[in-house]
Amino acid sequence: MKPTRALLARPNFDTDDYAYLAAKGWRNTEILARWTEEAARGNGPCRWEGDAARAKLAAVVSRQQPMQKD
Repeated sequence: MKPTRALLARPNFDTDDYAYLAAKGWRNTEILARWTEEAARGNGPCRWEGDAARAKLAAVVSRQQPMQKD
């Protein structure tokens, strides 16, 4: 899945946040709705900073990656 133009244009767009939500099974329309709601509340993008956040992101995103053949 790739982000739509509407998602890329959102002030809340963040590549890592998109990867996380997509790996969790969210559709682009659901991600757009979430980011729109967050922006309306004055919240900026999720930046996945800090060791714990990066570890959570890596764990979720890596589960969705197909295994590579050696």
